[in-house]
Amino acid sequence: MKTHTIALILFLSTILVACSSRNSVIDFVKEGGLETKGLVNLALSSNGSTVTVSQENPDRPSGNIIDGITSSENWDQGSGWETKYEGFYARGEYTGYGVEDPEVVMDQMRNRNNDNQSTEDTSATDPAWRGLRTQTRYGNIDSAMGWVVVEFPDEKLVNRAVIYTVDSEKYPADRFGVADLSLQYWNDSAKSWALVDRIGKSMGQAGNSVQDNKSGIITVRFQPVRTPRMRLIVRWTNDSKSVRRGYYQYNIGTIRLAEIEIFGYEKADTTKIDEQKAVASTQEANIIAEIQAIIDNYIDGYNKKNLEMAMSSISSEYSKDNDGYAELKEKLKSTFTENQNLRIEIRNPKMSVNGDEATVVYSFSAQQSSSNLTFKLSKKAGFWKIIRIDQK
Repeated sequence: MKTHTIALILFLSTILVACSSRNSVIDFVKEGGLETKGLVNLALSSNGSTVTVSQENPDRPSGNIIDGITSSENWDQGSGWETKYEGFYARGEYTGYGVEDPEVVMDQMRNRNNDNQSTEDTSATDPAWRGLRTQTRYGNIDSAMGWVVVEFPDEKLVNRAVIYTVDSEKYPADRFGVADLSLQYWNDSAKSWALVDRIGKSMGQAGNSVQDNKSGIITVRFQPVRTPRMRLIVRWTNDSKSVRRGYYQYNIGTIRLAEIEIFGYEKADTTKIDEQKAVASTQEANIIAEIQAIIDNYIDGYNKKNLEMAMSSISSEYSKDNDGYAELKEKLKSTFTENQNLRIEIRNPKMSVNGDEATVVYSFSAQQSSSNLTFKLSKKAGFWKIIRIDQK
């Protein structure tokens, strides 16, 4: 299997949402700088775009988030889109292309030609849910609370998105807004979703996702892509809560979005070479997304001293010296108990992938000390999981 070496560089830049005022951010995005010259908000319904969401709300229809109204001051009068999420939730997991449970797959194959075929929910196989929901014999398991898909009237060249989460005196973003999200694009040739390649990521943002957001305006700048549609994935909100129910967490929360803007150019010519590059880029980006989601989940669980969350990224085949899965779990449990101010930060990741094996090396700092932290992962069991962690 060909070995791919992927270098991900974190940029030490100022986040646009940290500008001194809401208006300065909007002015910069829409009017300021050479980077935005000639760009158009292609997501607007007036520009021919349409929107679909993970769950419609008749009181706050999805069309509200592409109508050009970015303010949430009239939230109580029905502006924006809002949906409540409640379900079994595997935060940080990547659930592949839909139905992954072998027993469910076999049942579907047996029933395929059966006149009495079950009419059970098959939303896990919907491309809009791809990578975010899987069907098991126990029901659906999600790795996102919801999503928004913006469909352009034709393929567009885009390079920036601005997401307006709810933010008003009554509904401040740091209490009611979206906290963690990812932005993806669809490639028709690869028939797959892939994460955009963000530029201008802030310190502490290890991957291409936005995490721990407290602002009402989230700006995502990325390398230009040609695509007919974009998908915004919401993984966590600032009012989300989770409880343990069986093997998976059970999550409750509400997504509140005022507007989504996606900036690009009116016309984009696609050559065969561009298309081939896009396919390769999409496939590579999917690998990065899967691996990064597992590591991000482990680090998030570690910093929050959430043992079950951290261990959900660890393979049952974990092995380091004489330690296996159970020994690592006991060590983490003891570490969490003894260190109340525990927090680690990782940066400057370098990733190499060889078939079903991967290695990611980070610069690592904790409690005024620094070193390298190396994760080894395997996908032999169907999903990427961490099989070894080394610190040097």
